[in-house]
Amino acid sequence: MVKQRTALDKNRAHTQERTMKSMETQEKRFDQAVKQLCDPVANLLLFLPGYLKEQVQEVRLRAGQPLSLCSGSRSWFVDRSGKVYDRPNELCYRVEQGDLFASFRSLCSYSVHTHQNEIRQGFVTISGGHRAGICGTAVYEQNQKTGVRDITSINLRIARQIHGVADELVDQVFSKGLQGVLIAGAPSSGKTTLLRDLARQLSSGRAGACYKVAVVDERSEIAACSGGTVQNDLGPCCDVLDGFSKEEGIQMALRVLSPQVILCDEVGTQAEIQGVISGVNSGVAVVTTIHANSLQEILRRPQGRALLETGAFETLVILAGAKEPGKIRQLMPLSAHLWEKIPQMQ
Repeated sequence: MVKQRTALDKNRAHTQERTMKSMETQEKRFDQAVKQLCDPVANLLLFLPGYLKEQVQEVRLRAGQPLSLCSGSRSWFVDRSGKVYDRPNELCYRVEQGDLFASFRSLCSYSVHTHQNEIRQGFVTISGGHRAGICGTAVYEQNQKTGVRDITSINLRIARQIHGVADELVDQVFSKGLQGVLIAGAPSSGKTTLLRDLARQLSSGRAGACYKVAVVDERSEIAACSGGTVQNDLGPCCDVLDGFSKEEGIQMALRVLSPQVILCDEVGTQAEIQGVISGVNSGVAVVTTIHANSLQEILRRPQGRALLETGAFETLVILAGAKEPGKIRQLMPLSAHLWEKIPQMQ
């Protein structure tokens, strides 16, 4: 009994220590992200209490509207003294057009033209893997979208690195060996967070071997590369193809990196699906994500069905949702019997 209690006490202490470190890390990541906003907004947010910084997933700036913070389905509003409210009121800090313009330039490191390719797609990725969604008026030249002007809102999403969030997936799936996995979840459910920690664990031997991992990071969110440095911890045996399209990155990984597993985020186009097929045909396990809350929802979408029909995935992971980012709700084996039931499940 004494030995059992000692082991339990050690486990509790280890869990508490990891939780404390995770909380400190989330606060630092929040500060890292908001420092990229204009000074009036950044200075206000940096002095928020730590418990709130740990929870916030998005910082929303909308022209003429109160500055807001979001976590799952919950929102908070901040006044000029740093006080936080559940509902907007006349005391709340209201975002001005100048705040948006200054924040946009700062997010682009005062070099907007170097981010034009991202801006055309509606976002800017900043140091740390944080991503700012940009809303405004589309600019077209010769029927091609070339940028965004007259910015009306910015959504700054805080990238999280939570060590241990992939423990269940590694223990229940990858402890048996490498296999293809499709991770499904709603927006802000922690798909990228889970993918990031999975890369670290597979690369560092947590699944029984130090696997050669290739990460195709089209939007620089998984690895957060900056100036040739991988800022997020992806383990010692991980190669990162930063800024490559998924189809191009997968092909390059297969040609030059001899990976055992390829990880990428949000596969959906036909070209990307073809890249997944190439990986499977080369004997490489593929792990990727899709926006969906269930198998039935995946099957209702042509691209979701096409992705499953590649045969690349042996396990489907369904995440719990935005209230519990990275938490797994269901692990579903994608056995051969599933395909016999597909017509009835549509």
